[in-house]
Amino acid sequence: MVRHENSAFRRLRLLAGAERRVREVSADAASTAELINGLRAPFNDALGLSGMLLSATDPHTTTLGTATVVEHLPGAMSVPWMHNEFLEDDFNKFAELHRTRAPATTLHRATQGRPQLSPRHSLLHRPHGLGPELRTTFSLGDACWGVANLVREVHDEDFDEVTLDWLERLRPVIAAGIRRTTVTATHPGAGVPGVVNLDLTGSVVSMTADAGRMLADLWLCPFVEEHDHRLPGEAYMIATLTRARAEGRRRTPPPVTRLHGRSGRWLTIRGDCTLTADGEPSGIALVIEPSRPAEILPLMISAYGLTAREREVLIELSAGPTTGEIATRLLISEHTVRDHIKAILAKTGTKSRGELMSLLFDHHAHSAPTADRPSRKGLHGTPDGTQA
Repeated sequence: MVRHENSAFRRLRLLAGAERRVREVSADAASTAELINGLRAPFNDALGLSGMLLSATDPHTTTLGTATVVEHLPGAMSVPWMHNEFLEDDFNKFAELHRTRAPATTLHRATQGRPQLSPRHSLLHRPHGLGPELRTTFSLGDACWGVANLVREVHDEDFDEVTLDWLERLRPVIAAGIRRTTVTATHPGAGVPGVVNLDLTGSVVSMTADAGRMLADLWLCPFVEEHDHRLPGEAYMIATLTRARAEGRRRTPPPVTRLHGRSGRWLTIRGDCTLTADGEPSGIALVIEPSRPAEILPLMISAYGLTAREREVLIELSAGPTTGEIATRLLISEHTVRDHIKAILAKTGTKSRGELMSLLFDHHAHSAPTADRPSRKGLHGTPDGTQA
């Protein structure tokens, strides 16, 4: 009995220490990369993991993006994992967890104790010696700021309620931290769009030089397909989503994401299918380019935690109308418009409309990075794309 009590006490002390470190990095990290990277050690200590995927996401599409950590997961899982997430039916998909506002949960619970019902478990985890899986999103309201896919070895016990409660307490803390670091500075988005042409399996057929340079700025290790074609994971994800939409899977996220490159600049990747003369899909085209201010504005609005009405006022402000014109458009009084503007200035830490517009359209799209970022190897394995 004494030994059992001592073991329980040690575990609670371990969880408390790990929670303190998660709260510290969520509050103090100077960049999203630093925050995501800083979650690795406390998550491993608290949860007893054999592998993990942690990533910030585009808050409006839940697609993986800035500063993805993939630790101790075989590289051979990369492509089939992406296919499972976006092309197959399975349990605990990230988009569904976010949409339903589900708490952190395990595959064992989702399948009522029969994880073999999950293709991800049967075809991906067990062949690689992995078993219990815990998944969650780091969501605040309608925005999903990050995701976690956490696994143990095949013969380990499932994650218990104490573990789930620990993670559930920290979900909003981590989400708020990622949201905060999203508004850090980025450098100029100069350059023309790059184009990548792929076949329907996701293998690269050709790309422009500008595409190659921007793809080199992405975080996630390259996914290797047949003929040794290599494509960064973020781009492969958008290609997979494009394929899913072409197959009629309308509940998958749209094939577009906005993310910080390793250099700090905002990049947007979009996908679409190319068609034959008969209208049949013949390939996949990706366009990668520096994000335009108008593309970043909705993300910044979410990052600053504005209310629905404040968002409407800010969008109107961005077009340059007077207070009276905004009041007329939104069917509210000028006094109410001024109150909303004051609230917006307070939340964004600005003092005037001009400073606010500079923050949104100049600072976030055109300034230089201010914080050191972990190396590519430090985040997800070796430079050649193999996993740690």
